[in-house]
Order: sequence, then structure tokens, then C-alpha cells
Amino acid sequence: MTDSLLASALGLALTGEELPLTDPDALNDELTAAGYPADRLQEIRRTAQAEQSVWPFRVPVETLRAIGFARFDAALADARRSLGLDGLVPATPAQRPLNRDEQRLAADRPPHWG
Repeated sequence: MTDSLLASALGLALTGEELPLTDPDALNDELTAAGYPADRLQEIRRTAQAEQSVWPFRVPVETLRAIGFARFDAALADARRSLGLDGLVPATPAQRPLNRDEQRLAADRPPHWG
């Protein structure tokens, strides 16, 4: 039971959906069969980052207690690594001109730069 609970919690964290996953060792295959191949998961992650929302998605604390916090964290790190979801995607700069304060700060140089 704990393995299926862990697999379901991992699926929830990665997709935001409660999925009938059963085996954390076959997570990639089960996610793909459920319609979440690695490229779709990567897109979900990029979208969440662009919207500045939480990703991985939240898993209820009761579920984490039942699994064990450290076990879940380790399994999530492994899943993210195997699915190509680890590491941060660099933030993109704002697509607008600098305002007055930003222009002033950008123009401010230390004396030794002169």
C-alpha cells in the first residue's frame, strides 16, 4: 500500500492530478500511460514557472506523513532527475523598457569604473 501511496503522491506533485499510479519504480511508464510523458511534464513545469505558481504541486501533509517526508523528498528528487525535471529554468527578463529608477540604477557605476 505504501508504494502505491508514494506513486500517487509523486504523480500529484508532478502533474497536479490524482492519478491511479501504483509503482514508484515504474513511475515514468505509468505517467506516460496516463497521458503525462516527460515532455508534457516539462511543459507543465515551464507553464507553472511562467505563471509564478507552485511546482511541484502540493501534496497533502497527511499523505506526506503516511509516506515519510524524507522518503517522499528522495523519491521526488529521483523522479525529477529521471524525467528531466531537475534544475531551474533561468528566469526571463521583463520585456519592457527600464523605468526611471531602473535607468538610474543601471547608470550608477562605482568610481573605479570611470
